[in-house]
Amino acid sequence: MKIGIHKGTMWKRFGEDAKYARLAELGYDTVDEDLADIKQPWYSDRAVMEAECGVRRRAAERHGIEIYQVHGPWPTDDTSEEKRVTAWDMMKRAVYGAYCLGSPNLVIHPQMPFGWGGPEDADEAERITVEMLRSIMPDAEKYGVTVCLENMPFKAQRISTMDYILRAVEQVDSPNIGICFDTGHANLYSHDLGEPARIAGKYLKALHVHDNDGTRDSHQMPYTGTADWDSFIRGVASTGYDGPMSLETGGYARGELPDELFDEAERLNAMAARHLADAIEAVRRG
Repeated sequence: MKIGIHKGTMWKRFGEDAKYARLAELGYDTVDEDLADIKQPWYSDRAVMEAECGVRRRAAERHGIEIYQVHGPWPTDDTSEEKRVTAWDMMKRAVYGAYCLGSPNLVIHPQMPFGWGGPEDADEAERITVEMLRSIMPDAEKYGVTVCLENMPFKAQRISTMDYILRAVEQVDSPNIGICFDTGHANLYSHDLGEPARIAGKYLKALHVHDNDGTRDSHQMPYTGTADWDSFIRGVASTGYDGPMSLETGGYARGELPDELFDEAERLNAMAARHLADAIEAVRRG
C-alpha cells in the first residue's frame, strides 16, 4: 500500500519542485494536491488553471510522485441558488484541474445551503447535494475523474455523517462517483473509525487521515489523539480499498514547532502513514 499526504498543509514557503523533492525524500509515493483556494485566478481563467497544473504535474513527475487526489474548491457559499451556480461552476473547473494534474480523483464537500451552523432542512440539503453531484458528472466522465464526496465535521449538518454521504452518493448513477473518508471528521462523532469505513464500502476511493481529541478538527498525526486506529485498520482492510494511505495532517506545521524539530516531526508523520499502510496489508493477508 502506498503512502501520501496533502501538500497544502506543509512547506508553504517552498516552491513546487522543493516540495516534491521533500515528499520523495520522506518516502511518500503519492500526494493530495490542493486547488481549494477559490480566490485564485485558476477558477476564472482556464489558461491559468492549465499553466498552474502543468507546473505542479511536471514537478511531481521529476520526483516520482503520483498525484492521486486533489482538494476541490473550499469554502464555497451554498446559501442561495445564485451562489450555488458559481460554486458548481468552480467544481467543474476543479474536475478539469484534476485532469490537467493527471489525478484520478477529486475530493469535494457536500452542500450546506443553510449555512455552517444550522438549523437546516436536512432533506433539502441532501437533495441539493445530489443535484450538485449530478451536475458535474458529465465533466467527471468526460475527463475520467472520480468525484469523491467527503464526510464533514459539522454536527448541525446531517449530510456530514458517513451514512448520509453514502445515501447521497448512491443516488448518483455514474461510475465516476466515490467517497473520501476523513478520519478526523469522523472522530468528532465516534472514536470507532472502522464503522464509517465499512459504510463507505465499495465507494471508498480516497482518504484524509488525521487525528484529534474528539472535540476539535485539529489535523494531528495519527496516534496522538483519541481515534481508534485498530478499528480503522480493520475497517479499511474490509473494503477492498486499493488507494494510498493519504494523510491530511497539519498539527505539527512549521510555526508551531521550532525549526530544529520540524524535520523529525515530518519523518515521524511519514512513519505513522507507513505503519498504518503496512497494518492494513497485514490484515488483508490474514
